[in-house]
Amino acid sequence: MGSGYHRHMNAPSFILGLLLLAGASAAVANPATCTPVAEQAWIRAAPPGATALAGYAVLRNPCAKPFVVTDVSSSDFAMGMIHETIVEKGVSRMRHAKSLPLPARGALKFEPGGKHMMLMHPRRVLKEGDKVRLVLKLADGQKINIDAVVRRDAPTKP
Repeated sequence: MGSGYHRHMNAPSFILGLLLLAGASAAVANPATCTPVAEQAWIRAAPPGATALAGYAVLRNPCAKPFVVTDVSSSDFAMGMIHETIVEKGVSRMRHAKSLPLPARGALKFEPGGKHMMLMHPRRVLKEGDKVRLVLKLADGQKINIDAVVRRDAPTKP
């Protein structure tokens, strides 16, 4: 044989290197899914027997792509809908919104007198301080879990 230098490869080191390389490639090919986040989520407290309550929150989108909110649900309510308040001929009216845009690196505010989550037929008595899980559905199939607190008034801004 020739006078070249031959060294046996260490199989465990080689396999570890391949695994690290494959993991790094997968991370680049499939970056973590960016998801909007909810802040200051609350549900306005209502008198006992009320059949509809309203939910509010600020939905922030830290992502480079826009999203579309299409629905809201909760196991604590028979039905949820996205509503917006509009003024027609000086009269405020609520209407069902089939979808609401959430711009890239922007925010969508659900607030009194504007867009809100209409929560119909509570399945339990909700008292001030109770926590309710709401689920917003996005057009791309993602779901955003929101933990809202039942309150009389809007939370103070941080």
